[in-house]
Amino acid sequence: MSIGSIGSANSYIYNNVNRSNNRNNGTDRFDRFGVTTASNAHEVSEQSSRFTAYDAYQSATANVWFRSEIGEYYLQNIERRDANFAYQAKSGLQKVDNERYLIDVMDTIEGCWYIYDKVRDERIIFDPMSSSIQTDENTGKDYIISCDPWGGLMNVMEADHALVESIKTFLQTDDVTKLNLNDKYTVEIHESTGIEFLKVKGREGYGTWFLTSEQEMLDKLQDLANLYKEKYPNIVTDDNLALTFYAMGEVAGNVVRTANGIMIVACNGMSYYDNADPSKNWGVMWSFNDTDIYNKVMQAMTEGLIAGNDVEDYEIWKAFFEEQEIEFEKALSDEELAAIAKEIEMHNLENGKRINREAWK
Repeated sequence: MSIGSIGSANSYIYNNVNRSNNRNNGTDRFDRFGVTTASNAHEVSEQSSRFTAYDAYQSATANVWFRSEIGEYYLQNIERRDANFAYQAKSGLQKVDNERYLIDVMDTIEGCWYIYDKVRDERIIFDPMSSSIQTDENTGKDYIISCDPWGGLMNVMEADHALVESIKTFLQTDDVTKLNLNDKYTVEIHESTGIEFLKVKGREGYGTWFLTSEQEMLDKLQDLANLYKEKYPNIVTDDNLALTFYAMGEVAGNVVRTANGIMIVACNGMSYYDNADPSKNWGVMWSFNDTDIYNKVMQAMTEGLIAGNDVEDYEIWKAFFEEQEIEFEKALSDEELAAIAKEIEMHNLENGKRINREAWK
């Protein structure tokens, strides 16, 4: 039994668990899986033709009206426009190419800059009009925060001392203006793996920006990936998915291990896969626009409101949704859809026989 209708929730996780894919690093993990609606994680086909939100943004930035009108609106309405890189580039730009970083203006995307980290093999592309350095007061760490013209987070990159100094050189300035980290962002560290990531408050189910380097993160995830393969051999049958979907998804807060299976929670739905008995699989969908449902579902599990084997029980969750007045729809399995189709077919057949009998009277 497979859950066909819940696939869109799962595919959303593939494309948003690691939002840092926009960095264009060497192994764009989730981009390679595409957005094909799949019955489960194993049916997602590898492809590289996904048109991302960043692609749309790139296309939009090529439009003169977009850059002049929307860009100016952004500049005039942000709290500290003097902190964006474009404002600070008063003395012109000087290409940086040192042992660690390469910083330059993009040739292929008008108005955009890029930073390439040679050690991490990661590249971040950003619009200087809506990008700045922001500091987390709790840790003192600096981050390059890149947003779209409406303030939506596009990209994040940790800025160590060497990178900050490189940016000063690029901007030809002795000092660079920084902001406090936007209070809508939260930087967290996963307890068991030590992986650092950023989420947007109130939109936790919509994406995760990993801040730990590519290779370091994969190394830390390997033990967790092995656990998934050992505990759920009938679900997790692929080494790569064990690492880059299940293990990484757990760190991002989208995949939950249960006693007998795996729960996947996205911003627009959730699904359960049972390792021993696929007939117990189920899924539900809810409104993509309701940003609170993901948090309510996760809190129900973390706070023990729904715990133990109850987490795997659709009826328990159905009662929870009804009590919380959450509108939802159960995703029908292939078997349930086939049964409905059969019932309709039999109904139409009986109606046809009845009409024929009446016609011969």
